[in-house]
Amino acid sequence: MAFFNKIINVFTISLFLTTIPSKAYNIQPKPHAPSHAPIKPSSSSSSSSSSNVASKGTIEIPKNIPTVPNTRDVSVFINSMMEATMTKTEEFIANVIEQRLEEPDTDIYATDCLETCKSVYQDAVDAMKKAEEDVKAKDYYKANLDISAMTTDIDTCNECAISIYGEDTEFRQFDNWIQGVASECLEKISALTK
Repeated sequence: MAFFNKIINVFTISLFLTTIPSKAYNIQPKPHAPSHAPIKPSSSSSSSSSSNVASKGTIEIPKNIPTVPNTRDVSVFINSMMEATMTKTEEFIANVIEQRLEEPDTDIYATDCLETCKSVYQDAVDAMKKAEEDVKAKDYYKANLDISAMTTDIDTCNECAISIYGEDTEFRQFDNWIQGVASECLEKISALTK
């Protein structure tokens, strides 16, 4: 059933993108109201804003992904990374996507995109939960598939966000961070399946 939902989401986004007037591709990112809370700097760096998502809330994206010294710790690593990533994804939905949906000047194309992002991010969280279960069961092949599905879900939103907002810092930084987490997890898992 989840597979069919993903197919429907991809089809919906494709259909959505073909209905956008050509001038919509040139829309610049919208400035956000100054009443939103400022970014809280990461405690590991006093001036590095590239490690944080510039959001209305207080999402802090870790700058570095922890390393795993040996394969015995891979399951602990995967589970802790999936838990942290689920938390950050849910924060991103609440602090960026939901807030943008509530903005009165959000047009129908942005609303459709943001609703799609919310849906596929929730699918990504489900994939992360499945990956945790797979690693616990030592089914590393299936964990690999679930983490790959997570990245596909995130990419779906990123493509939509680029088409609506252009080069949006919040979405780009979150996408880069989550792709780095996935890459690191997949690398650890693939070492166990060889």
